[in-house]
Amino acid sequence: MRKGQSAMEYLMTYGWAILVIIIVIAVLFYIGVLNPRNVTPTVCNFPPGISCSSFKLTSPDGQLFLIIGQATGHKIHVTNVACSQETTASDTSWTPETVDIIQGETGNLSSTAIQCYDVNGLAITGATAGETAKFRIWINYTEADTGMTRQVLGDMTGRYEP
Repeated sequence: MRKGQSAMEYLMTYGWAILVIIIVIAVLFYIGVLNPRNVTPTVCNFPPGISCSSFKLTSPDGQLFLIIGQATGHKIHVTNVACSQETTASDTSWTPETVDIIQGETGNLSSTAIQCYDVNGLAITGATAGETAKFRIWINYTEADTGMTRQVLGDMTGRYEP
Protein backbone atom coordinates (compact mmCIF):
# COMPACT_ATOMS: atom_id res chain seq x y z
CA MET A 1 0.00 0.00 0.00
CA ARG A 2 2.91 2.35 0.77
CA LYS A 3 4.47 1.92 -2.69
CA GLY A 4 1.31 3.08 -4.42
CA GLN A 5 1.10 6.24 -2.33
CA SER A 6 4.76 7.05 -2.95
CA ALA A 7 4.35 6.61 -6.72
CA MET A 8 1.23 8.77 -6.73
CA GLU A 9 2.99 11.58 -4.78
CA TYR A 10 5.92 11.40 -7.24
CA LEU A 11 3.62 11.72 -10.25
CA MET A 12 1.60 14.56 -8.70
CA THR A 13 4.68 16.58 -7.74
CA TYR A 14 6.29 16.31 -11.17
CA GLY A 15 2.93 16.76 -12.88
CA TRP A 16 2.40 20.12 -11.16
CA ALA A 17 5.98 21.20 -11.95
CA ILE A 18 5.56 20.36 -15.64
CA LEU A 19 2.20 22.15 -15.73
CA VAL A 20 3.77 25.32 -14.25
CA ILE A 21 6.60 25.21 -16.83
CA ILE A 22 4.10 24.86 -19.70
CA ILE A 23 2.07 27.82 -18.37
CA VAL A 24 5.19 30.01 -18.08
CA ILE A 25 6.27 29.18 -21.65
CA ALA A 26 2.74 29.88 -22.95
CA VAL A 27 2.71 33.28 -21.21
CA LEU A 28 6.15 34.14 -22.68
CA PHE A 29 4.87 33.30 -26.17
CA TYR A 30 1.69 35.31 -25.57
CA ILE A 31 3.54 38.50 -24.56
CA GLY A 32 5.98 38.12 -27.47
CA VAL A 33 9.22 37.35 -25.64
CA LEU A 34 9.62 34.03 -27.45
CA ASN A 35 8.21 35.25 -30.77
CA PRO A 36 10.53 33.99 -33.57
CA ARG A 37 10.06 37.28 -35.47
CA ASN A 38 11.65 39.15 -32.57
CA VAL A 39 14.79 37.01 -32.51
CA THR A 40 15.60 37.09 -36.23
CA PRO A 41 18.96 38.83 -36.52
CA THR A 42 19.55 41.83 -38.76
CA VAL A 43 22.49 40.84 -40.95
CA CYS A 44 24.29 42.13 -44.03
CA ASN A 45 27.21 40.06 -45.34
CA PHE A 46 29.53 40.52 -48.31
CA PRO A 47 32.66 38.63 -49.32
CA PRO A 48 36.06 39.85 -48.06
CA GLY A 49 36.96 43.29 -49.38
CA ILE A 50 33.44 44.72 -49.16
CA SER A 51 31.60 45.34 -45.89
CA CYS A 52 28.12 46.51 -45.06
CA SER A 53 28.46 49.51 -42.74
CA SER A 54 24.76 50.29 -42.47
CA PHE A 55 21.48 49.62 -44.26
CA LYS A 56 17.80 50.43 -44.01
CA LEU A 57 14.80 48.77 -45.69
CA THR A 58 11.82 51.08 -45.96
CA SER A 59 8.15 50.21 -45.84
CA PRO A 60 5.81 50.14 -47.71
CA ASP A 61 7.88 50.69 -50.88
CA GLY A 62 10.66 48.13 -50.25
CA GLN A 63 13.55 50.48 -50.95
CA LEU A 64 17.07 49.89 -49.66
CA PHE A 65 19.47 52.53 -48.39
CA LEU A 66 22.97 51.06 -48.18
CA ILE A 67 26.38 52.24 -46.97
CA ILE A 68 29.33 49.95 -47.74
CA GLY A 69 32.99 49.98 -46.83
CA GLN A 70 35.69 48.62 -49.03
CA ALA A 71 39.17 47.20 -48.48
CA THR A 72 39.93 45.78 -51.92
CA GLY A 73 43.30 47.50 -52.20
CA HIS A 74 42.03 49.77 -55.00
CA LYS A 75 39.86 52.83 -55.36
CA ILE A 76 36.58 51.56 -56.78
CA HIS A 77 33.82 53.12 -58.86
CA VAL A 78 30.40 51.53 -58.18
CA THR A 79 28.36 51.45 -61.39
CA ASN A 80 25.11 49.74 -60.34
CA VAL A 81 23.40 47.79 -57.57
CA ALA A 82 20.59 45.21 -57.49
CA CYS A 83 18.47 43.98 -54.58
CA SER A 84 16.27 40.93 -55.05
CA GLN A 85 14.89 37.81 -53.40
CA GLU A 86 15.58 35.93 -56.64
CA THR A 87 18.70 33.80 -57.06
CA THR A 88 19.82 35.97 -60.00
CA ALA A 89 19.35 39.67 -60.62
CA SER A 90 17.02 40.35 -63.54
CA ASP A 91 17.81 43.07 -66.08
CA THR A 92 15.15 45.38 -64.65
CA SER A 93 16.30 45.14 -61.04
CA TRP A 94 19.54 47.11 -61.45
CA THR A 95 19.76 50.64 -60.01
CA PRO A 96 22.45 52.84 -61.62
CA GLU A 97 24.98 54.31 -59.19
CA THR A 98 27.99 56.58 -59.61
CA VAL A 99 29.91 56.36 -56.37
CA ASP A 100 33.69 56.38 -55.95
CA ILE A 101 34.99 54.74 -52.77
CA ILE A 102 38.62 55.10 -51.72
CA GLN A 103 40.43 52.10 -50.20
CA GLY A 104 39.55 51.87 -46.49
CA GLU A 105 36.62 54.31 -46.72
CA THR A 106 32.84 53.96 -46.85
CA GLY A 107 30.44 55.06 -49.55
CA ASN A 108 26.73 55.77 -49.60
CA LEU A 109 25.06 53.73 -52.36
CA SER A 110 21.74 55.38 -51.72
CA SER A 111 21.94 58.63 -53.66
CA THR A 112 18.88 57.19 -55.37
CA ALA A 113 17.07 54.57 -53.31
CA ILE A 114 17.71 51.00 -54.43
CA GLN A 115 14.44 49.27 -55.27
CA CYS A 116 14.20 45.70 -53.96
CA TYR A 117 12.32 42.99 -55.85
CA ASP A 118 10.49 39.90 -54.63
CA VAL A 119 11.04 36.30 -55.70
CA ASN A 120 8.79 36.83 -58.75
CA GLY A 121 10.81 39.81 -59.99
CA LEU A 122 8.17 42.37 -58.99
CA ALA A 123 9.00 45.56 -57.08
CA ILE A 124 8.21 45.30 -53.37
CA THR A 125 5.05 47.22 -52.49
CA GLY A 126 2.98 47.07 -49.36
CA ALA A 127 5.75 45.93 -47.02
CA THR A 128 4.75 46.17 -43.36
CA ALA A 129 7.03 47.92 -40.85
CA GLY A 130 8.58 45.33 -38.52
CA GLU A 131 8.26 42.50 -41.04
CA THR A 132 11.50 40.60 -41.72
CA ALA A 133 12.78 40.07 -45.26
CA LYS A 134 15.79 38.38 -46.82
CA PHE A 135 17.47 39.71 -49.98
CA ARG A 136 20.53 39.20 -52.14
CA ILE A 137 22.49 42.31 -53.11
CA TRP A 138 24.68 42.53 -56.21
CA ILE A 139 27.20 45.36 -56.59
CA ASN A 140 29.03 46.01 -59.86
CA TYR A 141 32.16 48.11 -59.65
CA THR A 142 35.31 49.00 -61.55
CA GLU A 143 38.78 49.19 -60.01
CA ALA A 144 40.05 52.68 -60.80
CA ASP A 145 43.73 51.84 -61.25
CA THR A 146 43.36 48.55 -63.16
CA GLY A 147 40.09 49.15 -65.03
CA MET A 148 38.88 45.64 -64.13
CA THR A 149 35.17 45.26 -63.59
CA ARG A 150 33.93 43.10 -60.75
CA GLN A 151 30.66 41.93 -59.24
CA VAL A 152 30.12 41.00 -55.60
CA LEU A 153 27.11 39.26 -54.11
CA GLY A 154 25.97 39.77 -50.54
CA ASP A 155 23.17 38.48 -48.37
CA MET A 156 20.98 40.69 -46.23
CA THR A 157 18.29 39.96 -43.66
CA GLY A 158 16.52 42.90 -42.08
CA ARG A 159 13.29 44.41 -40.88
CA TYR A 160 11.29 46.97 -42.78
CA GLU A 161 11.31 50.39 -41.13
CA PRO A 162 8.87 53.26 -41.69
